[in-house]
Amino acid sequence: MTSPPATNPSLAGALTRALLPWIAMLWVATSAAVGWYMQHELTEQLDAGLLESAERLLDLAAHDARNHQHPSERDGTLYRLEVPHSNISGALHDVLLYQVVNDRNELLLRSSDAPLTPLPLPLTTGFSNTASLRTYTLAHPSLPMVIHVGDSLKHRSATRTETLVRLLVPLLVILPLLGLLIRTVTQRVLAPAGKLAAELQQRDGNHLAPLPGAGLPRELQTIVDSANHLLHRLSDALDTERALAANAAHELRTPLAAVRLNLQTALGHVPTGAAHTDIQSALQSLERLNRRNEKLLQLSRAESAAALAQDRINLGQVAAAVAQEFWSDGALLQRLQLVLPENDDVWVRGDFDALAIALRNLIENAVRYAPHGPIVLEVALPATCSVRDCGPGLATGQIGQLQRRHQRNGHKADALHQSGYGLGLSIVTTIMERQGGSCVLQSPPPGHPTGLQASLHLRPDR
Repeated sequence: MTSPPATNPSLAGALTRALLPWIAMLWVATSAAVGWYMQHELTEQLDAGLLESAERLLDLAAHDARNHQHPSERDGTLYRLEVPHSNISGALHDVLLYQVVNDRNELLLRSSDAPLTPLPLPLTTGFSNTASLRTYTLAHPSLPMVIHVGDSLKHRSATRTETLVRLLVPLLVILPLLGLLIRTVTQRVLAPAGKLAAELQQRDGNHLAPLPGAGLPRELQTIVDSANHLLHRLSDALDTERALAANAAHELRTPLAAVRLNLQTALGHVPTGAAHTDIQSALQSLERLNRRNEKLLQLSRAESAAALAQDRINLGQVAAAVAQEFWSDGALLQRLQLVLPENDDVWVRGDFDALAIALRNLIENAVRYAPHGPIVLEVALPATCSVRDCGPGLATGQIGQLQRRHQRNGHKADALHQSGYGLGLSIVTTIMERQGGSCVLQSPPPGHPTGLQASLHLRPDR
């Protein structure tokens, strides 16, 4: 199975990218509302500070006015009153600007940084704004005296800006962390989906057992249920296919044997000529058909796990028995070489007949595709048996395809024009899977310029 393309975005990333803009917009809206509220509260606090300062300063000014009837004679301009320190959070200056005037708007007292002329403000109690000041005017209840207390609008704006910056900067820092948190949480939530994908990637066409669904979210459980339903249908269809192939191959045995016998009899009675050649060609075609039929039976048995034993067997004995079958052919007596480990037996767990079938198919493939040169059947420790030839070998991309059913040299076999269905390696692969082993193809074999080596790795049994 192939994994999804690396360019496809992950679901966790997609959820993060989908949620983060909305969270950011909500965050900005919330921050704006909080900023507006803080600005409103700050304005109220600063105004409250102006009102408090005006009340305290007006009392001081009234006291000073009672003690100095002619304040201008005591000072070159006017007397100054020290303004109380501001307790307003975030205030940039501790000194407020103030002016004290009489009912004729004549300047009586002022702060050091106040204008020398009266401010153009009404003499009634209340808040007012000039071009640069936010002021509060307070009239004395019994004396003809009015005080104007103000602070700079510029300083107020700077205070509000500083407060908003202190609020927003942490938010801007937290937002990326929030994105990371969302991605981490979504990855954890979607971890079962990743495990499910890994489970599917590890399966092949022979593993159609239901997928585990315990502990999955409701949405994933629905997908798993649908997948299990599909797997059940595929399993039933595959079982039907296997049964049909096995029954058909089994039922063809007797008619094929009868036709073979009739052709052999006819071949003995027909003299040399065109008819004799035609009968001989038909007999060869029948032999190929019979071999293919036998391979279908082998594949059917290999795919039935119940048919395979798990005995303790000597791998060298299996290899020797298979080699002995091929040595009966004089052409292979010198070509096929059996290599066994010295003074040591290789014991494995498996089915003697099934492993013999696997080795037989490997040797048949080597004979078919490497008609010349030696063929080496080697048993090695701890539990390996390999067949190596010196034929043309395979390209890297063909090795994986060749182990699929009905593949021949990396291409689908043509039943009419090819000499085999390509079932040999499919049978070997299936047998090894049922035996808990594996079949590894190497082309060229290690240390050889050309050829193909098929190695069977089994479970050792000491």
